[in-house]
Amino acid sequence: MTNPKRGELNLSLGDQTFLCKVSMDTIMRIEANAGRGILKIANGLQDADLSAADMVSILTPVIRSSGTDVKDRDVQKMIWDAGFSEGIRAVAEVIVHIIGGDEGNEMEAVA
Repeated sequence: MTNPKRGELNLSLGDQTFLCKVSMDTIMRIEANAGRGILKIANGLQDADLSAADMVSILTPVIRSSGTDVKDRDVQKMIWDAGFSEGIRAVAEVIVHIIGGDEGNEMEAVA
């Protein structure tokens, strides 16, 4: 069971499932890898302007947040094996989690 308040996300790619913990650091790594902000990435997804390199640059830091030691080439193989449309679905799931993630982005008040 995931806890969205901790940024947890069960991400499936092909026959593998990862319990990812998306944090601000993960988002910053995605943005740095993709060379644009998360909202531009979301707009690119909506406008069908998402390259294979974009998919890898988005999914690699998210999968790493699960504690799985992966490199870009590992994620490339996962996407290839699962199918391009499955990679796009996984990216869409990540983006929705980040920008629309229920209460997942709330911060608790410090006493």
